[in-house]
Amino acid sequence: MKLLCKSADERYPGAQALHVDVEQHLNLGAPPTVEPRERAELAAMNLTAGRKAKERGAPPAAAGFFEAGISALPDGSFKEDHELAFSLHAEAAECAYLGGQIERAESLLDVLAAEARSDFERARAYELRIALCTTQGRLEEALALGTTALAMLGVPLPEDGPARKAAADAELAAARAALGTRRLRDLLDEPETSDPRTRAALRLLMTLTMPASLICPPLCTFIAARQVNLSLERGHGGVFPYGYMAYAWMAARVLRRYDEAYELGELALELNERSGQDELSCRLRLVLGAHISVFTKHLLSSLDLFKEAHEAGLRTGDITYVAQTCVHNALVRFGLGDECEAVRAEVDGSLALVQRGREELALAALTGVRRALDDLMSTAPVGASRAPEPVVDEAAAAYEEKLSAPAYGAVAFIHCALRQQVCFLLEDYEGALRMGSLAEAKMQGGVDAHLATEVSFYACLTLLSPALSRGRQLTPISVPSYRDRLAAWAERCPDNYRHKHLLVRAESARAAGEELAAMKLYDQAIEAAKVNGFVRDEALASELCAKFHLASGRERIAHVYMTDAHEAYLRWGATAKVRQLSRKYPHLVARTTLFGQASRPPEAAPPASAQRPASLDALAVLRASRALHGELVQERLFERLLRVLRESTGARRAVLLLARDGALTLEAELAGDAEGVRIGDATPLECAADLAASVVQHVAQTQQPVVLATATSDERFAQDPYLIENGPRSILCLAMTHQGRLTGVLYAENDAGTGAFRAGQLELCGLLASQAAVAVNNALRYRDAQSTSIELRRCNEALSAEVARLTEELRACNREAESPWSELRRCSDAR
Repeated sequence: MKLLCKSADERYPGAQALHVDVEQHLNLGAPPTVEPRERAELAAMNLTAGRKAKERGAPPAAAGFFEAGISALPDGSFKEDHELAFSLHAEAAECAYLGGQIERAESLLDVLAAEARSDFERARAYELRIALCTTQGRLEEALALGTTALAMLGVPLPEDGPARKAAADAELAAARAALGTRRLRDLLDEPETSDPRTRAALRLLMTLTMPASLICPPLCTFIAARQVNLSLERGHGGVFPYGYMAYAWMAARVLRRYDEAYELGELALELNERSGQDELSCRLRLVLGAHISVFTKHLLSSLDLFKEAHEAGLRTGDITYVAQTCVHNALVRFGLGDECEAVRAEVDGSLALVQRGREELALAALTGVRRALDDLMSTAPVGASRAPEPVVDEAAAAYEEKLSAPAYGAVAFIHCALRQQVCFLLEDYEGALRMGSLAEAKMQGGVDAHLATEVSFYACLTLLSPALSRGRQLTPISVPSYRDRLAAWAERCPDNYRHKHLLVRAESARAAGEELAAMKLYDQAIEAAKVNGFVRDEALASELCAKFHLASGRERIAHVYMTDAHEAYLRWGATAKVRQLSRKYPHLVARTTLFGQASRPPEAAPPASAQRPASLDALAVLRASRALHGELVQERLFERLLRVLRESTGARRAVLLLARDGALTLEAELAGDAEGVRIGDATPLECAADLAASVVQHVAQTQQPVVLATATSDERFAQDPYLIENGPRSILCLAMTHQGRLTGVLYAENDAGTGAFRAGQLELCGLLASQAAVAVNNALRYRDAQSTSIELRRCNEALSAEVARLTEELRACNREAESPWSELRRCSDAR
C-alpha cells in the first residue's frame, strides 16, 4: 500500500488528494485488532496524510488523521518507533490547540514532555506549550517556558531587571551594525544554514515574540534583534523571515525609523515568498499592517494586509494570529470612521471566530471594541455633556476584573483608549482626561500602532477643550509634547495624520486667541480628513469649528459647520452623537437638506445605513480615486474615472468635460448599455445636444455641485432644450477644480426615475472630483510632455538629416575643388 500511494503521488496531479481519500477509507475499514507491524504502517500513513492535509489548508482533516494515527499506534510505540509516535502526538497537539480543544492539547503535551528524548524534541514540546499559554493569556508562564527552552539550545535570554534593558539595547545595536554593513537587497542572497539548533531556536524566538510584546517590551526588543543576529551569524534557515519582520517592528517602535522598517518588512515578505513558508504569511502581514505601515502608508493599506493575513491564517490554521488580525482590523476601521453598523457586524463575526478558538486575549479586546461601538450607536437619551454609563452586569463586571490582570495590559490599553474617544466625542471631558491618562500608563514600549497615536490626538484635544480648561491649570508642556508627536507622524505619513495635526493646531490657535489662523487651520483639517476618507475626523473637525464660530458670535457660519458635522456623524452611524447634537444645538443643525426637501427629525431618522451609502462604498471610491493618480495615459484615465463615477452613484450615464482655453469640451462618455468608454473629439459644449448644457454651465460658473431629483422641476434649468425633449431625469453634476481653477465637469444622469442620486453621494463624488482634477492635470501635462518629446525627437531627426545632407554636399564640393589640383599634380609627376 505504501508503494501504491507513493507511485500515485509521483505520477498523477492531484495524487495527494487521492492519497488522503485512501487513508480515510483505510481508517474506516481497519479491523479493531491487527498485527503491530500493520498498525505501525497505518499510523505512519495517517501521519503522512495529516501533514498533506495541513499543507492543503485543511486543519480539521489533518487533526482527524493525526488522532487516527495515535489510535493505530501499537503498544510500546514510543520505544519501538519513537520518531513516529512523537511526531503524531506533536502534530495532534498543535491541531488541538489551533482548534480550541485546549484540554486535549494539554493532555498530548504532557505525553510529549514525558517522552522527549533529545533537546530538539523538548524544544518542540516547549514551542507548542508556549503557543498554548499565549492563546489562554498565560503570558508570564509562556516567557518562563521560552527562557528554559532557549537556554537548553544555547541561546540564553537576559534575566529580568535593569540588565534586560541593557541587553536589549546592546542586541539591537549589534543588529543595526550588522545590517548597516549590508544592502538590504543583499539579504536575499545570504547563505542558508542546516544547523538544527539554530532552526529550533529561531522557531522558539518567533513563538515568544507575541507574549513578550504584550508584557515585556525590552525582552521583545531583545528577541527581535536576536533573531536577526542569529540569522546573520549562522545563516538563514527555518522561520528566519519572521525575524527580519520582528526587527522591522522594533525599528519602528523603538528607533522611529519608519521608512527603513517598511522597506525591511517588504523584504521579509519577499524572503518568505522565496522560502515558500505559507505558515508565516499571516504573521508577517499582521505585523507589517498593524505596527509598521500605519506610519508610512494610508490605513487602507493596512486593511488590505489584514485581509491577506486573515485568509492566509485560516488557510494554515494559525488561529492565534488570525484572532489578532481581527482585533487590529476592527481598530483600524474604527479609526477610519467606517460605518459603525458595518464595523459592529464584522466584530460580531470575529467574536464568534475567536470564541471557537478560545483566544482569550483577542476575545477581550474585541469585546472592548464592541462596547465602544454600542456606546456610539446607543439610542438611549444622552446628556449634553456626559458619555453613556457602561451597563453594569455580571459579564461587564467580569470583563473589568479581567482587565486588571497583568497579562491583559494590552487589552486594558485598548479599552481605555476607546473609552477616551467615546468620552470626548460625547463631551465627557473629565472622563476623556482620566481614560487618556490610564491609556498612556498602559501603553507598552512606546507608540507602535495606530490606536496609540489616537491617544495622543484625543489627549491634546481634551487638554485644549474650553469646557475643561476653565477650571483646570494645564501642565505647560502637555499640549506642545502631544502636538510635536503629531507633527512628526504627519510629516512621515500625511495621509493618516496631517488632518489630526491641523486640527490640533487649529484648537491651539483658538485657545491662543489667533482667530484668523484658527479659521484657516480648521478648514484645512476638514478638507484633509475628507480627501483621505476619515469620516469620523471630518465630523469632529466640523463640530469643533462650529463651536469656535459660535463662541465668537458667528452663528450663521456655525450653522453651516454644525450641519456638516451632523451629516458626517450620520454617515459614520454614531447615533448617540447625532442625538446629542440635535438636542444641544437645535438652532444649528439643519432641518432642510441642500436640495430643498425637509429632513426627518433626528428622533425619527432611519439608520445611517439606510440614508447614506455604506462606508465600504466610501472606501471603494477612496481607493479608486487615489488609484487615478497612478494613471498617466489619458484614455485609460478617462475610462477609469467614468467607471468609478457610474459605479459609485448608480448612474445610467456618465460624462467628462474638460476646460480648454476658457471653454468646456466633451471628452469622454460612458453609457449604461455601452461596453466601453467612448472617447470623443473634444466636442464643444455648445455643440453637444445630448446633455443638459445649462446645468453644466451653471456648475462651471459657480463651481458648486448640483443634484436634481427631477431636472425639469428646477426653474433655473426648466428651459433647457435637452430636458424639455427627453423628459424628467435625475442629474448629478460637479466641478473639478485644481488650485482654485476649473479643470472640468463631471456629469451623471439617470432616466430610470426621480431622486436617483442621494445627498450622501455628494461627499463621495466631491472626493472623487477633487482627486480626478489633480489626476487629469497630471495626465494632460504628461501628454504635453510626450508631445513635446515627440516633436523634439522629430526636430532632432530632421536636423540630423539636414546635417547629413549638408555634410555630403560639402564633401562633394571638396571633391570638385580638389579635382583640378589632383590633375595638376599628376601632370607634374609625369614631367
